[in-house]
Amino acid sequence: LDLGCGGGALLRELVKEPEFTEIHGVDVSAKALQEAARKLRLDQMSDRLRERITLRQSALTYADAELAGYDAAVLMEVVEHIDPSRLPALEHSVFVVARPATVLVTTPNVEYNPLFETLPEGQLRHSDHRFEWTRAEFRAWADAVAAEYGYTVAHRPVGDDDPEVGPPTQL
Repeated sequence: LDLGCGGGALLRELVKEPEFTEIHGVDVSAKALQEAARKLRLDQMSDRLRERITLRQSALTYADAELAGYDAAVLMEVVEHIDPSRLPALEHSVFVVARPATVLVTTPNVEYNPLFETLPEGQLRHSDHRFEWTRAEFRAWADAVAAEYGYTVAHRPVGDDDPEVGPPTQL
């Protein structure tokens, strides 16, 4: 599952790997799903390849039983687009209803933002971000979610790990 697949960047990589037999992209935006379909060139794919991919419009804050039973889910740069008050609904949807064996979550590390020369001080990286977490905040959220829903958690840097402010993205 690519939850919050946007324009399909991850989907384009997953479809190249034959071991992924069922790839499901989900996004709340119909426009983003149309872009993903265009970039994947779904209309030009062989039937065999096309049968592996499903694009579905759905909000990650609503329980969707159709997403249950997958081996893995990725929320790549998604949680920061959700209002903090809606995070429990996302948690329920992903960790209770869909309940994949593995969940990968990436999110910006706000502590890294001052290293971006073109990002004004105090501004978030994207106009639609509702928040950006520090490393400690993300660790606390992920640890609490894992404990609540019976998952184990590991924290990893994504990108160069600055000794003072950490990596640009956290996983």
